[in-house]
Amino acid sequence: MMKKIILGISCIVLLTSCAAKRKVQYANLKMNLSEIKTKKISLSLLDQREAVIDGSRKPDFVGYMRSNAGIAFPIKTESENNFMTDLSSNIVNSLSRFDINANNIITSHSENEKEVKSKLFTTEDDKKILFIFDKLHTDGYAIQLLHYKINIFIYDKNNELLKYKVYDGERKLGGTVAWGAGPYKKYMPEAIVKLFEEILNDNEILTAINK
Repeated sequence: MMKKIILGISCIVLLTSCAAKRKVQYANLKMNLSEIKTKKISLSLLDQREAVIDGSRKPDFVGYMRSNAGIAFPIKTESENNFMTDLSSNIVNSLSRFDINANNIITSHSENEKEVKSKLFTTEDDKKILFIFDKLHTDGYAIQLLHYKINIFIYDKNNELLKYKVYDGERKLGGTVAWGAGPYKKYMPEAIVKLFEEILNDNEILTAINK
């Protein structure tokens, strides 16, 4: 009996230790946004993911890694920043590489859409971009998936809506049943870069931003 108790405690300690180490670097990612030509842009990213809103996960939450028994261990940002902070910095820094002055309007998940739009609309930049994240996280046992539902709004200088579009889907990232998740710290950030490049280089989105 004592051996079973010790074994059980050892397993819990091991799983807790593994969970604590599950962090992914989402800061300092470079995106190819060379097709965007508007030089003055305001940007806001609003986290409305259910797990963050209901308080079960903190804003640095980026996904889950599941054990063979189905136990879901949360993954966090390596930077310990809020996920939205890393993402918005990536977009702003990527735009700056192409001589675009991007003004990042800081938001909190406790704010609602109306409040964030009110702050965004006080700016005088040529275009204003609002991302609202209903879903953005990775999950999986061995094979890892990216789940996302992202609303994007493009406004002109006078706060008139030029384009609204929703990106909703699921993508297989990596990992195998035989070998587990594999190099997830590499392919997860790469998937985020690809997703945002696709969104911001979408013909309809580009047309609205460059209009």
